[in-house]
Amino acid sequence: MHPLLEKEHQQLIDLLEALDKCVSEGLSANQVYKHLDDFVTLAETHFHNEEEVMETYKYTETISHTDEHNRLLEQLYSLRNKLHNGHTPFGNDYMKLLRNWLEAHLLDTDNKLDKFLYQVNTKN
Repeated sequence: MHPLLEKEHQQLIDLLEALDKCVSEGLSANQVYKHLDDFVTLAETHFHNEEEVMETYKYTETISHTDEHNRLLEQLYSLRNKLHNGHTPFGNDYMKLLRNWLEAHLLDTDNKLDKFLYQVNTKN
């Protein structure tokens, strides 16, 4: 995997764990919102970096991969806005959604990109 992307993956996992801890310990909505906001900001940065790597290496599945990023960001923005406006408690259901998405994205979509990058780099 590209070193920057790998580092960002770990940061996303770490932020998700911090958010999960915050939720499970019943910390304030402001603290939960801060962790979620940090997660969203990192996801935006990571997706941008990942899309630049895909473009640089002419990854054949860039469009579908980018579409997945956009769908997740829409969900994250919606969730963050609901939490910010006090319309929803942030609980285990949302944590499960985030964990499932991150796991699926890392193990499937990003794994395909990783294999592609490995093939490109071993040919050179």
